[in-house]
Amino acid sequence: MKTAARNWLENIAADVMAHQSAGSFRVADTSMVLPADRYTHAERFQEERQRIFRRLPLMLAASCEIGAAGDYKAMEVAGVPVLLTRDASGRANALVNICTHRGAPLVEGVGRAGRFVCPYHGWTFTNDGRLAAVASAADFGDLDKSRHGLTRLPIRERDGLIWVVLDPQSTLDIDTFLGTFGDALAGFGLASWRLIEQRTLPGANWKLAFDAHLEFYHLPVLHRNTFGATANNQALYYFEGPHQRLIRPVGLDKPGIPAPADLFAWRDRPSTEWPVEAMLLGEWILFPNVSINSFYNGGHGVLISQIFPGPTVDTSFTVQSYYMQDEPDAEQRAAAEALCAFLAHVVSDEDLANSFRQQRALASGLLPEVCFGRNEGGGQHFHRWLDRLLGTPEQALAVLFADRDPKTACGNTK
Repeated sequence: MKTAARNWLENIAADVMAHQSAGSFRVADTSMVLPADRYTHAERFQEERQRIFRRLPLMLAASCEIGAAGDYKAMEVAGVPVLLTRDASGRANALVNICTHRGAPLVEGVGRAGRFVCPYHGWTFTNDGRLAAVASAADFGDLDKSRHGLTRLPIRERDGLIWVVLDPQSTLDIDTFLGTFGDALAGFGLASWRLIEQRTLPGANWKLAFDAHLEFYHLPVLHRNTFGATANNQALYYFEGPHQRLIRPVGLDKPGIPAPADLFAWRDRPSTEWPVEAMLLGEWILFPNVSINSFYNGGHGVLISQIFPGPTVDTSFTVQSYYMQDEPDAEQRAAAEALCAFLAHVVSDEDLANSFRQQRALASGLLPEVCFGRNEGGGQHFHRWLDRLLGTPEQALAVLFADRDPKTACGNTK
């Protein structure tokens, strides 16, 4: 791990432990008000799809999802059909899943294939995107196959995660976008993990679905039947560019947490001895649409939630993927699968069900504004960055992400 990332983690860990010891809680400087139609305005929604989801790097898969040569994963993101592949050299590729002949999608779902044959006319492409063969080539006529390969998308695979920009012409550096936050993610060591379970859950407007990941204020109310009415609802927020972490300023109270993962067990040791795993405490929010949480049911696992906009302003879908550090035995797998079912219930039957109710109510047009309190700094930070990026021209994106002020990296109000 890079020194700057280690220092960032240590600063956050020290701050969390100081608040835990003092029984204190930090809030944002002010509350924030937004027009309620941010969640219902169709033109605003299309602008978000184009200027956020089609311009910024998106975490589309963990490396283990296409871990072997020939593996592929096809998906649609913000209206773009994407094909992720692992070629014979071991390189990950991001391709537009559209046959260059007449526009038919080549493949669906996940699988393994050395070549893709278009289901319309039989054109054949290699799994790194080259056009290999044209059906009835003599009848078709002259064609420069080198100019008709699948369109490539910018891709960066690092530390077990695959990042893609949905604009083939983008020059935005993905590492610059991730910054120190991306360097700190290396601490999870996800490159060697394995996928245990994955599911897709429908939701309302993507921001309503994502807002629930950005604060703990709702835990003892909306989740009173799952987390309990006395659940701590406070969060400390730590920002790095548009990304953020949420951490409750209380000690760990879950049984079975191993010492290397219990930050508070290390409070009397020098910070240079604090295990990275312990400093990964809390929820990681990767702008614009990803949440990462650690669990220890049957072994160390992480739940990665990806929230994508649907085809209309009032639709979205959440992809829940659970990964484990080690190959589980039967008992560990059963524990992990039980956790996955519980988390799916929490998100689908509580968070997303509530988002549908919000969507119907907001569509009435009778609530002019929504507000984020001083204890909801994560939502404030997210929506400020969303507005900022919608107003940033293409040529200024690189400067925006390169010019982060490190002084705000551990703050909660900027």
